[in-house]
Amino acid sequence: MSGSEFRHFDRALASIERFRTTTTPQALLDAVRDAAAAYGYQSFVIAAAPKLARNDFDKLVLLRHWPEAWFGQYLHDNYHKHDPIAAHARQQTRTFSWSDAPWDKSDKTTATLMDCAAHDYGMRRGICVPIFGMRGYEAAISFGGPDIDASPAAASAMELIAIYAMNQLMTMREATARQRTRLSPREREVVTWAAVGKTAWDTAHILAISTDTVNKHMASAMRKLDACTKTQAVVESIRRGEIDL
Repeated sequence: MSGSEFRHFDRALASIERFRTTTTPQALLDAVRDAAAAYGYQSFVIAAAPKLARNDFDKLVLLRHWPEAWFGQYLHDNYHKHDPIAAHARQQTRTFSWSDAPWDKSDKTTATLMDCAAHDYGMRRGICVPIFGMRGYEAAISFGGPDIDASPAAASAMELIAIYAMNQLMTMREATARQRTRLSPREREVVTWAAVGKTAWDTAHILAISTDTVNKHMASAMRKLDACTKTQAVVESIRRGEIDL
């Protein structure tokens, strides 16, 4: 590793350590903004993969540091449907430069998008880091700026920064989701009895409630745990620390 590569790697590691200390999306946004600024990037956005073709872009944005006027224009003009960088990210597993994303030069909307981003908002150059997981394409992190460090070593550092920023963001979101979907005391009781092999009828008699009530509590618990079966609900409850056998 050359001296230049080592400096970039060391800088990326320092940023990653800062990410790990963040506890709020705003703190993480500030940390990512500062990390990216060291390489000349002034704007960035983290957007999740659309689950449905009709998903609105604003609902897919997980974290962003974009000029408000640009974000408003991007939404108003539905630029996400014409953005060549977003389209390329869904098909490319490796980090790429914006200039590598192919687009139809005859598409006037795309041409306007690229021109506005570059000249009106200073996003002349940039890179995009696609994030793929067990379910395929999951998100993309795009960084832009007027004068960036486009060296291979800098790009590798930015890739590390993007990946770990995404990891930290997902950790935060999962923790928030778990907090919002905590089981009620009664739901924990029902799942706990199911875990030791009791049927709904058994549980109803143990808790002195109706079988219908037991089933309703189990159904509610399964929804919160994103489980398709009672067995899956039990396993997920144990994994999350909701019940202790």
